Amino acid sequence: MKKISFDNYEIAQITESDKRRIQELEKSISSSLRKDVVLIAYQSKCANTGRSGIIC
Repeated sequence: MKKISFDNYEIAQITESDKRRIQELEKSISSSLRKDVVLIAYQSKCANTGRSGIIC
């Protein structure tokens, strides 16, 4: 498994609705895989960086 650096990221600021949707998705994936699954919402520390890590 490839090691990923999260040095340029921080925990994302998300709504309660988003948190509920993430938890529902975790349960769905966990159920289908029969494994524990944790999804993490993060955002770039740099406001000019897109989701791919490329500066916009």
